[in-house]
Amino acid sequence: MSSPGAVGRVAVVGTRAAGRGIARAFAVAGYEVALTHPDEETLSAALEGIEEDVSASSGEHGTDVEAVLGRIEATTDAGDAFSGVGLVVEAGPGDAAFARDAFAAADGAAPEEAVLATNTSTIPLADLAAATDRPDRVVGMRFSVPVETTDVVEVVRGERTSEATVETIRRIAERLGRTAITVEHDVPGSPLDRLALRFRLEAVRQVDAGEADVGAVDAAARRVGLPAGPFEALDMVGLDFVLGVARSIREQGVTLHVPALLSEKIEAGDHGVETGRGFYDYPGPGEYRPPEIPRERRYEFDPKALFAPAVNEAAWLLDEGVSTVERIDETTRGGMGWPRGLLTFADEYGIDRLVGTLDRLRERSGWEEYDPHPRLRRMVEADEVGLASGIGFHEHEYERDRFETVRYERREAVAWITLDRPERLNALDSPSWAGLEAAFERAEADDSVRATILQGEGRAFCAGDDIAEIRGWETATEADEALRGTLGSTVATMREHPKPVIAAVEGVANGGGCELVLLSDLAIASEGSDFALPEARIGALPPIALTYGRTSLGRKALMELALTGEQFPANEAAAMGVVNHVVDREQVEDVARELARSTAASGPASVAAIKGLWASMEDDLLDRWFDEAMEALAERVASEEAEEGLSAFLEKRSAGWE
Repeated sequence: MSSPGAVGRVAVVGTRAAGRGIARAFAVAGYEVALTHPDEETLSAALEGIEEDVSASSGEHGTDVEAVLGRIEATTDAGDAFSGVGLVVEAGPGDAAFARDAFAAADGAAPEEAVLATNTSTIPLADLAAATDRPDRVVGMRFSVPVETTDVVEVVRGERTSEATVETIRRIAERLGRTAITVEHDVPGSPLDRLALRFRLEAVRQVDAGEADVGAVDAAARRVGLPAGPFEALDMVGLDFVLGVARSIREQGVTLHVPALLSEKIEAGDHGVETGRGFYDYPGPGEYRPPEIPRERRYEFDPKALFAPAVNEAAWLLDEGVSTVERIDETTRGGMGWPRGLLTFADEYGIDRLVGTLDRLRERSGWEEYDPHPRLRRMVEADEVGLASGIGFHEHEYERDRFETVRYERREAVAWITLDRPERLNALDSPSWAGLEAAFERAEADDSVRATILQGEGRAFCAGDDIAEIRGWETATEADEALRGTLGSTVATMREHPKPVIAAVEGVANGGGCELVLLSDLAIASEGSDFALPEARIGALPPIALTYGRTSLGRKALMELALTGEQFPANEAAAMGVVNHVVDREQVEDVARELARSTAASGPASVAAIKGLWASMEDDLLDRWFDEAMEALAERVASEEAEEGLSAFLEKRSAGWE
C-alpha cells in the first residue's frame, strides 16, 4: 500500500449534498477528483452546485476557484472514474444496493492497492467488504454534514480492516484539515449520526407532542452556545436524509421512534434548504439564509430534554466499546460545531438531573428508549454526577466547605454559596449572616473563582430574618450592635465582592431574602417563586432595600413592596426589576450557571472595576442613608409596636396595632 495520505487521485461516487461536499473538500486540499454518477444531467447539476459553493467561499478562504474546479473531473463512466485512483469514497443516497454496486464496480476497476471507503453510516461495512476481494482495504470514512462547515471525519474500522488502511484514512483526513476520530466497532449508524439523531429527533418529538414550538427550541439551543438549533440543523442536513438514516438504523435493531411530524414534512416536499422549505422558509431551493431565531424566547424551553437522550445514547456507545469519552466530546465539538462536547455538557447539567429528565420522558411517552442506561444509574449511585460532585464523565476542580449554616462549593470557576437551614426556610440568624460573609470572603480570595452564585437549600430561597432571634433583643442598643456586627458587615462584604453575584431563587424570597436578591448583580427566579418585604407588618423596616435597593428599583415599585408587605409572584418581580429572568423550576440552576459562564468570559479586572465603580457611586449616595436605616431598624425592633408585630408573627395571628 502507498504511504499514508499519498493516494493521488480520488473517486467520489454520489452527487447529493454529501458527495458534492466531499469532492469539493478533496479538490480544495489539492487532490485530483473524479466525480461519477450514471446520469449526465444529475452530474452536470452537481458540478454547478460545487462551482457555486467554491465561488461563494473563495473570498473567505482565499480559494483559487479555477484551480479547485480544474481538479474535478466529472464522468458517467465508472470505469474511467476508478482508473488509477488510490481512494474511492462512496457517498450515495444511503441505499444498500447502490453502495454494494459501487463497491463491486470499484473493486473490479480500481488499482489493487486502492482503499474503498464509504461515507454511508447505515450499511454494515461487512456487507460492503463482502462485495469485494479486498476486505482489508474497506473502511468507513464518514464526513460530518454539512461537509463544508464541520471538521470531523469518523474513521470506522470493519472486522477485517487493516491497521494500515485505518492509518491511511486518518492521514488523508488530516490533509483535508479534518479531525480524524477512530470508531473501533462498526455499528448501525455512526456515533455522530446516532448522537445527532437523538438530539434532533427529540426536538421534533417535543414539537410534535405540543410541548414546545420550533422557535422556542432553537432559541434555547442558541442560548447554550450551539451554532444552530436542532431545526436549523435538520434543514441544513436535509429532512429526507435524516429520515433515511433513522429508518435504516431502526431496521437494524436500534430502538428509535421517528416523529410523525418529520414524515409529514417530507411527504409535503419540505426537505429543508435543498427544497427551499423545511421547518423554516428559505429564499429558494438550495439558497440558505439563516432563519431569524427569537432570542427573547430563549428561556421558554429546557434544553436538558434534548441533551438527555443524546447522553443516554453516548452511555451505550461507551459501554459497547464503540467510542470513548474523549472521542464523543471531540465528535460533537467538531462534527456538530458545539462549543463543548456532549459529555462536558452532561457534567455541567448533572448526570442525576439528566436521569431525572429521562425518567420523566419515559413516563410521558411509555417508550423504552428513554430508560436511563445502567451506566448512568451507576454514576448517580456513586455520586459521580459531574460538576456538582467533582467527577462525572470527566474530573473537575471541586472544593467543599461549610461556614456556620452556609455551604460553600467551588465547581471549576464558579463559587456556589448555599443558605442551608431548610428546616427554617433558610431564615437569616446571626450564624447565617456570619456564614455568608465568610463564604463571600473565601470566593473573593480565590483567584480561580470568576463568578459567585447564591441559592437556598430546599423549598425556599430565604424566608427572611429569624424572627425569634430578633425578638430576643431587649434594647435598641443591643439590636444596633447585633445588626451592625452581622447584617451590616455582611452587606459591606457582598457589595464589595469583585466578582459577579448571581441569585438563583426557587421558592420564597421574603424580607432579608428579598434584600439579598436586590444586593446581587443578577438574579434568576423560578415561576413558582414569590417576593415580599413584609418588615412593616411586624413593626420593622427593610434597611437594605430602602437604601441600596434604590439602585435596582424605582421608588414606586420599592414603596409598593415595602409598604404593603404583600407577596409578589416572580413575573411581577421581574417587571419591577427585582430579577432578570423567570424560568421554570428545572432551569433555575442551569440559567444561573450559564450567566456565570457568560460573565466569566469578561476580563476579571474589568468586571472588578465595573463593580467597584458602581459600589463607589452607591457609597457616595447611600452609605449615610444605610447607616441611618440601620439605626432606625434598631429602634423599630426594640419598640412596643415591633413587640406586638413579632409576637403576632410567631403566634401566627394578626397584629393588633393601636
